[in-house]
Order: sequence, then C-alpha cells, then structure tokens
Amino acid sequence: MLTLKEISLRKGKRTYLDEVSFTAKAGRVTAIVGTRSAGRTELVRVIMGLISADEGSIELEDFELDFGDRQNFGYLPAERGGYPNMRVIDQIVYLARLHGITLGAAERNALTLLSHLELADRGYAPLKNLSGTEIARVDIAATLAADPDVVVIDDAFSGLDAQSTRLVMSLLRAHASSGVPVVIATDDWEAAQAYADDVVLISQGKVAAAGSVEKLRGAAKYRVELDNAEAAAQALKSRRDVSDVSVVDRRDNVISFRAEDAKSAAATVATLDGVKSFESVRPTLAEQYKEAL
Repeated sequence: MLTLKEISLRKGKRTYLDEVSFTAKAGRVTAIVGTRSAGRTELVRVIMGLISADEGSIELEDFELDFGDRQNFGYLPAERGGYPNMRVIDQIVYLARLHGITLGAAERNALTLLSHLELADRGYAPLKNLSGTEIARVDIAATLAADPDVVVIDDAFSGLDAQSTRLVMSLLRAHASSGVPVVIATDDWEAAQAYADDVVLISQGKVAAAGSVEKLRGAAKYRVELDNAEAAAQALKSRRDVSDVSVVDRRDNVISFRAEDAKSAAATVATLDGVKSFESVRPTLAEQYKEAL
C-alpha cells in the first residue's frame, strides 16, 4: 500500500500540488488522471523522489519513504529513452541489473516478459529495428524486469496501439495481483476507465475526486421515451423510490431518473402511461467529472 499524505509542491507563486492525499492499494491498478497542466507529472515525480515536496509525506506499508528508499520501484517516465543499437534483451537485462538482481534472474525475467508481450522473436534484434508500439512494450518489460515492489508509469498509454495496450495492461494487472501497487498516470479517460481499478482525478493541483471506477461512475440512470415527458416527470418527482428525475429531451419526450436497481426501475416505468422505450444508461468517468477538469 502506497499512501500519499497532504503532498504540496510550490515554485515561486505557482502551486503545482495542493495537499494531495490518496492511497494506491496493493493488488490494484490506480490511475492518476488529469491534463498535462493539472500537476499529474509533478505528482509522479514526487512519488519517485525525483523532486521533493514542500509539505506532506509518502509511506509504503506504513514506512515513510526517504531519499534512496525507492531502489525497488519500477518507474517509466513520460520522457522515454533507450539504447537504439543495443539488443532488446540486453537492454532489459541491463536495466534490471541496475536494481541489484542477479544476471540469471534478469535474463529469465526478460525472456518471460518478452513472451507475454508477444516480442519473443524480437529479443535479439537491436532496439532501432522495432516499431514504435514494440518499443513501447519493451519499455514496460524493462520497468517490470526487476520484480519491483511498486510500479509507477507516467503517460501510461503513450505509443501503444489497442492490441499493445491490452497486452501491457494484462501484464501490469498480473504484476499487481502479486501484491504490488501499480500507479499509472494518464490524460486518457477512456483507457483509465477500461483498465484501472481506482482513479485519482487531479485538477489544478488538487484531488477533485478519488475512488474505485465503479464508485466514481455512480449508479445507472434510466431513460424512458414516452408520450408526455413533462407529465411523467411530475409523477415521478412525487415518488420516494426514485431520484434525479429530469426531462432530457422535450422534443422526443424523454425523461431520466435514478432507482435503487434495475428491478425497481422497471416497476416504476410500469406505472407510467405511453411508454415507448426504456433503457439504462451508465455515465462514463469523463461525463461525470468533465466540469472538474
């Protein structure tokens, strides 16, 4: 469990982070979501100890981290780099060895990771011979090759196509399932919703929202098209078993409301006259929090 407590970062008159607190749980993928000016990258760098916060602390399993306590962290910055003329497997092994693991362990891990990422046939090619999406996968392999205790990846989906994203996130989830906090930072709402367990929304240096994807998306809304939207909305507003009733389309006579579950929603709709269609609509994270960006 990686816990940030009231992290603040300032430079001159500008505040990059303002009392940021959240917990990245072991065994789960936590996405830090925000625009490039929201403080997302600064937060990642503070987590990695690359810059020091003016206030606050970071703890790993209740132990406060100090300078030099991140030897076993796997980190991939937004600014990617590599050794174009080095063979792929040699590069992964070299970077793993910097974390202190043995040559044999580094080689075994490299081969296993390349296989999972569908790069087994590219391991002995120089990095410069690989495509952009293949290089992005190699970066992930190098980040995981030393079996890190915490994984932190900035701009997590950079350079990845749809297939590469599925492979990478499957691998990251497998690593998380071994009891490791995995933190990814991104401005891609759709990918965060699809692949993360928990989301921390950063806006103007502050945490605007945090929690599980399911919790942040909220309960489903139900949409009903019928003969008279205004009359139906008035009828529902007097009921205690529904909430958030509104007319969402007067021209097509569509209303929406929230209910405890699909069964109770269906029972509610059965009391209305002139129903033409009925469906549940689950708002996306972007729809829920677009005003916070």
